[in-house]
Amino acid sequence: MLRSSIIGLLGALALTGPVPAAPKTTAPGSTVGELIALARQLSPELAAAALNAEAAVARITSAGALPDPMGRVTTDNLDQRNVSMNGRTTQYRLMQEFPLWGKLDLKRDIASFEATAAQHRRRSAELELVARVKGVFAARYATFQALTLTQQTLDTVTTATANVRDRYSQGGAAQDDVLRLEIEAEELNIEIERLRGQAIKTAAQLNALLNRRPDAPLARPAALRPLPNESKMRIAALVDRAVRLNPSIAEGEAKAGSASAMRELAERNRYPDINLGVMTTQDRDGYAGAGVMGEFRVPLQWGAKEAEVSAATAEQAAAEQRLRTLKAALQGEVAGMLAEYGAARKTLAILQQHHLPRSELMVRSSLSALETGQADAFKVLDAIRRLRTVQLEILKLRVQLQATLADIEKAVGEDL
Repeated sequence: MLRSSIIGLLGALALTGPVPAAPKTTAPGSTVGELIALARQLSPELAAAALNAEAAVARITSAGALPDPMGRVTTDNLDQRNVSMNGRTTQYRLMQEFPLWGKLDLKRDIASFEATAAQHRRRSAELELVARVKGVFAARYATFQALTLTQQTLDTVTTATANVRDRYSQGGAAQDDVLRLEIEAEELNIEIERLRGQAIKTAAQLNALLNRRPDAPLARPAALRPLPNESKMRIAALVDRAVRLNPSIAEGEAKAGSASAMRELAERNRYPDINLGVMTTQDRDGYAGAGVMGEFRVPLQWGAKEAEVSAATAEQAAAEQRLRTLKAALQGEVAGMLAEYGAARKTLAILQQHHLPRSELMVRSSLSALETGQADAFKVLDAIRRLRTVQLEILKLRVQLQATLADIEKAVGEDL
């Protein structure tokens, strides 16, 4: 009976394949793709970023519009003492300011750059949300897998305890073996409760990302995403894609363009704009004539204009430096994540190809020795622990690969 239990454990602990399919349910959560689609649809954070981008696009029109015209009504000779005027005289004036030297176009360009930056911020928020969903989904998958492993180990230890207890009653085993197995079973029960709490925690985290109540039902994760082919994980290609497609880089470029346009606008603000107007006059007899007028500011405060140009030039240089820093940091980040990803993948291969088969062989060997009386329960238990440790390390590495892959995809701006 002990042999069949441990053989069942070896099958259950095999993490190289997917978990058995859970019963069909209407609750979401069995695949990460389903959760990502829901997050994009329901996330208030993403909706807010999209509305900010929409508002920034709407500002382009207002930025390129002329200011509202000014109207003025003036009444002279109210006491009618000025005999040179034909009684009370009223003037109606309408004046319009016309920015010259291409200032309106520059203002429109600035607003356009800001709208582009807002759209890239929305994309950054989306990629951040997707990466968080992928990471929490992988952690939730790991929790259920670990729960399966621990439950199966507990079943095996329980069966072994009954077997050794029978042998103890017949004088064929020591009481220490029985107590050791019973303590191990209690520790596994404690671990199962911890993992159940972790499953509730990851469900609440996912529901928060989906803008659902914390206890909303979620399906059991079916499988992790397949890892991309190693040909897609070359550092030079991914660094180039990150620089081209990362929305934070694109946002930085838009901000640099906006700063450049603001510097150009500051230079053109040295030159005055013009106000043009028309007016009509009425006296006691009615219409008394019309006229036109024009006015402009005299640019006497040259030092203030120079200061504005200097400030805008410094801001442009700062925006360009921030962009260079962002590109360098992104390149280093992608290279570091790829190194971590490659190391984890190689470690996983070693564990699956070497440590796992040997650990399984140790369990079989100790089981055979126990049945022939050449080993005690401690040796069997130690072998089971070693196998479980290897299997959990394999699971940890698989989840680590998923989390690192999600961060790499967030950096390059698209799925791999």
